[in-house]
Amino acid sequence: MSKFFMKAAAVLSAAVLAVSFTGCGSKDSSSSSAGQDVKAEDMPYGANMIKHLKDDGYEITTEVDYRYISEDESKKIAKYIAAIGSSKGSLMEESVYPGALDYVMKATGCATADDYASMLHQQLMQFTGEEYEFEYTVTEAYAAGDSVDFSTYDKIVHDYDPDAEITDRKKLSMDALYDHTNKSIYVRMGGYIEIYLYTINGVPYVLS
Repeated sequence: MSKFFMKAAAVLSAAVLAVSFTGCGSKDSSSSSAGQDVKAEDMPYGANMIKHLKDDGYEITTEVDYRYISEDESKKIAKYIAAIGSSKGSLMEESVYPGALDYVMKATGCATADDYASMLHQQLMQFTGEEYEFEYTVTEAYAAGDSVDFSTYDKIVHDYDPDAEITDRKKLSMDALYDHTNKSIYVRMGGYIEIYLYTINGVPYVLS
């Protein structure tokens, strides 16, 4: 399920937000620290951020660390965040795993994907205080492995398809910008939009 109300450890300052948009566009394979070369694979998430632009086939501009999040995964992220910002159920259906979408629609009493997308949109309006449409999303943090409990989502997948093959699981913490990218949902909400991103039968899907 979506966890919009997860609080972050600290409020994002304007300076930190500005820093998050630097160093984009190029895929550098190494960096320099104290005169020593550091390989890209040895640097933490966020060290090699790249922008995928709407003009390149993304629903909205999407910023990720390309070492951790593939282009196909980035496109699913873009569609999911755009679905919330626009209340478009079609984008929700294109980005969310069918079994997970069925699950959350039943749990929330939503009859259609449009209803569910609209519900999430309205939830965030509690924080924006105005109508909005997301134009840009940034994956600010990444977690995987034993540090994350994926059991609930694993069960949703296998209840829907017992033979489903899960080959990758990620938990992502995301900001989304609107009003010509001048306003941040993180700042308004005091926390990130957190999503779970799975690869199932070779295809990436959002599960929350």
